[in-house]
Amino acid sequence: MSPQRGFTLLELVIALAIFAVLGLATWRLFDGVLRVQHGSASHERDFRSLQRAMAVIERDVLHITEPPLLTPAQLHLQRGNWRNPRDQPRSERQALTYRLEQGVLWRDSRAEGSRAVQRQLLLEHVHDLRWRLYDRESGWRSEWPSGSAASPPLALEVQLSAGRFQSIRRVLLLPGAAP
Repeated sequence: MSPQRGFTLLELVIALAIFAVLGLATWRLFDGVLRVQHGSASHERDFRSLQRAMAVIERDVLHITEPPLLTPAQLHLQRGNWRNPRDQPRSERQALTYRLEQGVLWRDSRAEGSRAVQRQLLLEHVHDLRWRLYDRESGWRSEWPSGSAASPPLALEVQLSAGRFQSIRRVLLLPGAAP
């Protein structure tokens, strides 16, 4: 009998089957990594949008000049220290309105003495939004008409559910609330 040169058909079939199983396992692993990466990127994008919206609200509340007006559907405030990088002749005060319209949180701003309103989309996919103001005498209130209390409110509570984030609650101290 002559010595064997090469592989038999059975050895080739077994080698191909092993490589096919390894290739399939590698493809499934790679596909899983891509899915996780896509999910993480989507979660990060949603979280950054939420952070950005809350930072805008916090910045506005930090510069409130008058007690806010709170109705069940909207929050109205007057803020100062409005940046003016172009050094335009205008007031540093702004009238702001936060409102929820068809699942979108909007921020409407109007310069003092101007009729032009700028609309800014703050956050999409908002399921629920609630505002409350705190004062020492009556506690948390969902409505705050102007001139209703002897003392101005001390804190603003924002509760919202947006996208995959359920029941986010932030309590922001209003200027003058610190002892």
